[in-house]
Amino acid sequence: MSTIITNKRTNLRSMPQSLRSHSDQQLYALVLERGTLARAAFNEIYQRHSMRVFTYCRRIIGDSDAAQDMFQETFVRFFESATPDREMTNLPGYLLRIARNLCLAERKKLNRQTVSFEEFRFPSHDASYDSAELIKLVETALESLKEDYREAYVLKEFLGLSYNEIAEMTGANLALVRVRIYRAKTQIREILAPYIEDLEK
Repeated sequence: MSTIITNKRTNLRSMPQSLRSHSDQQLYALVLERGTLARAAFNEIYQRHSMRVFTYCRRIIGDSDAAQDMFQETFVRFFESATPDREMTNLPGYLLRIARNLCLAERKKLNRQTVSFEEFRFPSHDASYDSAELIKLVETALESLKEDYREAYVLKEFLGLSYNEIAEMTGANLALVRVRIYRAKTQIREILAPYIEDLEK
């Protein structure tokens, strides 16, 4: 299974061109055949959706190594769970649900001690921030959010899900999803305010 993921670039070059125009549902049906064409179909699914899944894992888990593990495990679970009796109408959503279950379980296992918003402070810097530092600041700001705020924000801002899609995925009602995203944005703006003000000087 790991070979399928590791060799995706090589396999994509030899993939039948017609597979790239297949719908997700058609690719899923091909994966069920478990043959050479199934491997090509799996690789096309991976190519289409891997970045989205990894973005979710990275932003929710925080730790790069753990996020990579959850990312890889998502596609292993997907492959292992592919059965003819499963109707696949929303493959991206299905992959994200697998990733979500894995990531939330991993966070509980790691028992992370996250920094509360009230206690959060950036270290002072005399030099101006560069882009790498800004990315780190944003990542730290995300990590400081409550888990439900962070997840809603990541799904909306990083993955582009609609409020309805987020509500369906997380099991929260629409009004609560809107509140979580609003509060996440407000807290991130407040956290980054000193940096923004420094840039404007």
